[in-house]
Amino acid sequence: MLVAVQTASKGQPMKFLVLAAVIATAPVAAQLDGSFTLRSNDRDDRVNLNLEYDGNSNYGRTLERSALSDVSRTGDRITFTMRRDPGTFRFEGRGSLDRATGWYEFQPNASFRQEMERLGLRDVDGKALFVFALDDLTVAQVKQLKTLVSNELDTSELVRLLNHGAGVRYIQEMSDAGFKKLTSGEYRRARDHGVSADFAREMADLGMALSLDELTRTRDHGVTTEYVRAMRAAGFKVDLQELVRARDHGISVDGLRRMRELGYRDLPLEEYIRMRDHGVTVDYIQAMNAEGYKNLSPGELVRLRDHGVSASYVRRIKEMLKETPSVEQIIRLRSGGDITSRRP
Repeated sequence: MLVAVQTASKGQPMKFLVLAAVIATAPVAAQLDGSFTLRSNDRDDRVNLNLEYDGNSNYGRTLERSALSDVSRTGDRITFTMRRDPGTFRFEGRGSLDRATGWYEFQPNASFRQEMERLGLRDVDGKALFVFALDDLTVAQVKQLKTLVSNELDTSELVRLLNHGAGVRYIQEMSDAGFKKLTSGEYRRARDHGVSADFAREMADLGMALSLDELTRTRDHGVTTEYVRAMRAAGFKVDLQELVRARDHGISVDGLRRMRELGYRDLPLEEYIRMRDHGVTVDYIQAMNAEGYKNLSPGELVRLRDHGVSASYVRRIKEMLKETPSVEQIIRLRSGGDITSRRP
């Protein structure tokens, strides 16, 4: 801590003498507080905790109920505590541990800040300790993280990692899956795009050992392991590029299955993409089937769609001509204008 002491001598202007002194017991920050909501998790016995911070930020976490201690209820009033190494949260509100709202206060732990500084982290303020406490960060975990990433971690980057869900557990799992010694930014970006160690392993088990960039691209384009299996089951031995293209053109697993059920099996992938691009959907095929046009080829369906032939148009033509015209006749009639509008 720096202490400035004013000094002056006769006839001389006021000067400042700066003395350096280290005060180990300096406070971390003022006590922090805000509002909270607590809800039970429908899927298990955990709880979802949401904290409002500084009036414009919200932090949500899912916790084990056992993390909440000193629970006391009087009528509908409830108080409880959450103790973590970086600091302690104290809650007061109305409700129960299944559903509650109220206010909290957070008291940072000055000794934890000092431990962080000994590890080379600087400017560990109250907000950083608030985030560390929410994630139940420990000194041991920070040491572990520093060995896992290739860059030097500072306080702001550590806060970003935790806020993006790329904490020590995620980075350790990714490292165990073969993605070792990446930068913290690379791990954070992968987490933001939904890349997990399980996803990487499942893709590898399908014969697709992908780089981190490829896994990110795969997730961004909606190519899941289920999608890959469905494409394989349909007989497509396609690479990542082809899978991404198929997904980008709207070739879904369900749509592919329904197309096959309608008799459109064993087509080249490019044919399914062409049909989709020209608006030949399952619904369109079913509507044409209902009008008596079954087992049309992909080429015929595409030509009908390109000429704006709908099932309702076919129905009107059939009523007017009192017969079922061929695909070529329908296309010629449609190309010559909507003759159904000239009907007397």
